[in-house]
Amino acid sequence: MNKTIVSYGILNFALVALLFVGVRAQDLTVRHIMAEPSIAGMRVEGEKLSPDGTKVVYLWNAEGKMPRDLYLVSTSSGTATKILSVSDLPVPSRTPEKENKLDYGVDIRDDFVKARENQLSNFEWSPDSKRLVFSHGGDLYIFTPGERAKRLTQSQTAEVGPRFLDTDRLLFSQNGNLFVWNLANNLITQISKEADQQKFVAVGNANPNKSGLLVAYVVSDNSKQRALVVPNFLGEFVTAGGPRRGWSEQKVMVVFADGSRETPFEIKLPKPDGVGNIRSLKWAADGKSLIVDRVDKDLKRRQLFYVDTVGGKAEQIILVTEETDEKWQAPLSSIVEPNPKDPDQLFFASERDGYNHLYLAKLEQTDTRPTRQAETGAVASVPDNNERVATSSDMSAPTGKVNITQLTKGNWQVEWAKWSREGDRLIYLSTEGNPAERTFFEISAANGQETGIANSEAGMRNSPQINEDGPQMLLFGFSKWNRPEDLQVQRACGTCAGINFPRTLTESADAGFMRRRWSVPKFFDISSRDGKKIPAKLYLPARHDPKAKQKYPMVVFVHGAGYLQNVINGWNNYYREFMFNELLTQKGYVVLDIDYRGSAGYGRDWRTDVYDFLGGKDFDDHIDAIDFMVANYAVNPSKIGVYGGSYGGFMAAMLAMRAPDKIAAAAALRPVFDWKNYYASSPGYTAQRLGFPDKNPEAYRRSSPITYADKLQRPLLILHGMSDDNVHVQDTIQAIEKLIRLGKTQYFETMLYPSENHGFVRPESWTDEYERILAFFERHLK
Repeated sequence: MNKTIVSYGILNFALVALLFVGVRAQDLTVRHIMAEPSIAGMRVEGEKLSPDGTKVVYLWNAEGKMPRDLYLVSTSSGTATKILSVSDLPVPSRTPEKENKLDYGVDIRDDFVKARENQLSNFEWSPDSKRLVFSHGGDLYIFTPGERAKRLTQSQTAEVGPRFLDTDRLLFSQNGNLFVWNLANNLITQISKEADQQKFVAVGNANPNKSGLLVAYVVSDNSKQRALVVPNFLGEFVTAGGPRRGWSEQKVMVVFADGSRETPFEIKLPKPDGVGNIRSLKWAADGKSLIVDRVDKDLKRRQLFYVDTVGGKAEQIILVTEETDEKWQAPLSSIVEPNPKDPDQLFFASERDGYNHLYLAKLEQTDTRPTRQAETGAVASVPDNNERVATSSDMSAPTGKVNITQLTKGNWQVEWAKWSREGDRLIYLSTEGNPAERTFFEISAANGQETGIANSEAGMRNSPQINEDGPQMLLFGFSKWNRPEDLQVQRACGTCAGINFPRTLTESADAGFMRRRWSVPKFFDISSRDGKKIPAKLYLPARHDPKAKQKYPMVVFVHGAGYLQNVINGWNNYYREFMFNELLTQKGYVVLDIDYRGSAGYGRDWRTDVYDFLGGKDFDDHIDAIDFMVANYAVNPSKIGVYGGSYGGFMAAMLAMRAPDKIAAAAALRPVFDWKNYYASSPGYTAQRLGFPDKNPEAYRRSSPITYADKLQRPLLILHGMSDDNVHVQDTIQAIEKLIRLGKTQYFETMLYPSENHGFVRPESWTDEYERILAFFERHLK
């Protein structure tokens, strides 16, 4: 592969430490860290780049408080203006609350709740970049910046965010089904009818073609799912709600957007083998052929289908690619994009060589018919109810053969990719150069020539967007380890004339926060027992001496999700823990954070090394890292603690119960104690890693901390939200009962949070939780 790399202005961490001046963060307390407004400021949300690339809207509040307002910023000047607030809109109607004279208890709808109700959401640009559609309080609104927003519906429920089919038509969902609203004549047409809440049948994944003539969608039969009961103890009476979880039977449908055909076309894909799901639907450039990405064989097989001429007499289903992973399919392999100009080309991602890379697929065509063309974007005439979508006579016919070429290659992974508007280049975001950072590149589809897209500094780039019309721009979030994420924009081109460094559009971090001088983390690798390298991030107390006779206590932070990356030069969801780790270093602790086996960012083998045993190699990585720290950083082997939430809580519990010689105290937040419970809550995630409980009971037994409850002999602090519908509080309740029966009272303590779900939201809950953790460590590690 030919490659030309643009040079980058990268500041290394040591230089950052020298240049970053300001006050020390020694005044931090847990209450400072968890306060609202946050001392780190408020991040922007819901950002949308206009189709012409000239402007961006986003949600933010200058005071760092809820609710968020809508801002508009020019991509050329960087000038931002607040253009809409919740207070500018009618107050959504509510059922009047009954007067309660016994109101001295918990106020269910306090100011915190009210500030989060009826947020502005689901903003989408019109194709001409002049208007926006959005949701508020269950109603749809049309908004032209500079004018008053117009409410289209009253007291209705737009369950799926609205979007423009063209400048005059909206696609939206109400009560589970799809509708099209013609703004020119105010006509509303229902185009799907399969959704049935009583029978648990849902319609989703709606995707219109470019002209807005056809809409593809997925019908999911969820009737075999089970209700996950989540009690609410806060009201006068205990109530029970909760989502349904489990497997679905799915089929792909295509319908005319004008409702001219009574019944949709069903895409007759080969019957799936075992459980799986439709990952995406994408229209080819001709607007008549559909690309369907499906996973089945119990999440181990991925099949990519090309449905040529949907609903036509010559409809043909072509298997573009099929691959099976004996463990499970990578989430990143869901990257699929049809060429916007060539109906016979698409790219897809795959881990088939060990890392997630891009592959170009070309459908072979007969030469007996004219070359197929891309859609113009204009709305075509619609056949009558008896006609199909297209006839086979207006295009060449595919032979069924597909030629596949690997475009990117190396010991790094692609995490996002899109075609250029011309369909000759692919723009992608990858870990190339440094797995702790993300950088944009472009590659020629014709010859594989790769070029870096210039950037001014090293760091993390997330959630890219690219526009379709006008000069193509990249909108993305940029951050560093000590710099919260803000929006940046730049040309989506590595070979354009001149240097196109990014422009920062938002500065959302609090000025006082940016003046703080944080402990600079050390990034390095630790050797594992099986010869692999464990990525690590280390925080040291001031004037740390690796040869000190007086050894240091250490706390290990375990990131959640299992499949997540936290050893990065960037800001992430664990910003509170970043500040808490700083507080720990101020109190004399060494703090270690590793990307254990199963973490994202390091290729297929690292991702799947946890297969069949959660708490196997990922557990060993923590033990190996602890031994390394004891040997090299003057860590006291008898004063080591661990904390983490979700998967991190699971690992903290495993370490407490299975490694009493290594761990002196563990705090497990919202932990999984029994993986068969999590299978009921999130069967896809669990089956990927452990298979099915009835088929692989031993994997569930050895992977569940509750199995080892009898071995607990070190202090364990358990904290859990009682409204958690991800890791159900059932896990903690069962663990408590087993520990009580085992006579382990002296070794554990528990705190439950009645109003909190999996991700806490109230600052009072965050504060209570982490003040308990801090006191717990101070008591047992000092």
